[in-house]
Amino acid sequence: MEYIFRAYDVRGVFNVDVTAEAAARIGMAFGTFLGGEGRVLVARDPRVTSEIFERAFSSGLASTGIDVYLTGMVPIPVANFATARHSYDAGAYITASHNPPEYNGVRFRHGDGTGYTKENAEVKEIFFNGEFKLAKWGDVGEIVELSPRQTLREYEDYLLSRLKLERELKVVLDAGNGAAGVIAPYIFRKAGAKVTTLNAQPDGTFPGRKSEPNAESLADLARVVSSIDAAFGAGYDGDADRVVFVDDLGRVVQTEKVGIIIAREILREKGGGVVIANVECSQIVEEEISKHGGEVRRVRVGDVFVCEAIKQHGAVFAMETSAHYFYPDFYPFDDPILVSLKLASILSQRGEKLSQLVDEIPSYPKLHKNFPCDDRIKFQVMEKIIQSLKEKGYTLDMTDGARVVLEDGWALLRPSNTSPLIRASIEATSEERVQELLRLVEREFEEALRKTKRD
Repeated sequence: MEYIFRAYDVRGVFNVDVTAEAAARIGMAFGTFLGGEGRVLVARDPRVTSEIFERAFSSGLASTGIDVYLTGMVPIPVANFATARHSYDAGAYITASHNPPEYNGVRFRHGDGTGYTKENAEVKEIFFNGEFKLAKWGDVGEIVELSPRQTLREYEDYLLSRLKLERELKVVLDAGNGAAGVIAPYIFRKAGAKVTTLNAQPDGTFPGRKSEPNAESLADLARVVSSIDAAFGAGYDGDADRVVFVDDLGRVVQTEKVGIIIAREILREKGGGVVIANVECSQIVEEEISKHGGEVRRVRVGDVFVCEAIKQHGAVFAMETSAHYFYPDFYPFDDPILVSLKLASILSQRGEKLSQLVDEIPSYPKLHKNFPCDDRIKFQVMEKIIQSLKEKGYTLDMTDGARVVLEDGWALLRPSNTSPLIRASIEATSEERVQELLRLVEREFEEALRKTKRD
């Protein structure tokens, strides 16, 4: 079971990798880590197994003496907001994010709503050692059920107190049958948008489309946006921590371009500042942000690591290629609903179309490819890839995985933190060079995989 504990969460196939019994033990481990004292807010996404996981996890957590407050099914940014707003000692969110419906797990949160990094390893150690510090029978924690409606209303009121549209925009929101459906359409309508929804009813089997928003899964969204002449479309994942945008022409927009459009507006408002981008982001980020008085700092992939960098550098905005966006003026964690509303606000002020803003930003040929690799061996395979690249004399950036740095482009190979994959990202000055670099990373992966299996 060791591989279910990932860089920033616990995740696996329910009743295969993760059971209700394991969920209870994870709760006991988390409560032991917290010292058996304090208040923890627990929320969940709409997956079929999330309520089972929530009940088991919360029981284990309360058995250590922690008081557990259940706020039900709300988006993860709403849960993070409530954790910080009401000064909980910690939070936990039951989810497998964008993974297929058979997966589930849990993400731990600090009192400010940001995720755990190195602390996950401590919880993992407690889990496997089985050294749980359980409370005496009379000292166990309470399990208190809160109103999801009240939690959602507080979040809605906070966003709408600071963001409104200056003119009505037509937008299409695809909740993907996930948690975004319970709040995003209502906030946009109250902000002054005319809203059309797709897959707005939460359903943990994700019948409308795959939970992960991408060009393939958002084909229906793209068609609707262009057919009704909407300003843009937004597609969310299951727990609503990712959003992919479609412009008014029905084109899926590159994550970094949306990030640049929003970041340069914030930089203009503030007169400069630091923008965080992960190692997968395009080199257009540096080129464009520097034009608007910003400074880019690169960090490893993972929203929890971005949150740490935001605090460290006092950043004004942050983005990840995986469609996570951060607007620290509101709070330090990622929130795609907030950022969607900010984009709508910018468009309502400027009177320009999203497609025009997108096309003003240059592009370089870029490619992403996933190599299936068993969770139990993917880090060993990655070590062999790094060793091989070093032996061949390539210049490597080791911030996260191995990023081959060349004069006319770059190629990144890194193990996924959430799936049994090694991910490749490639960008270069020409399509021909991208294909050459793709062949390079394919050879390196296949060679490392063969050696690992042989060993």
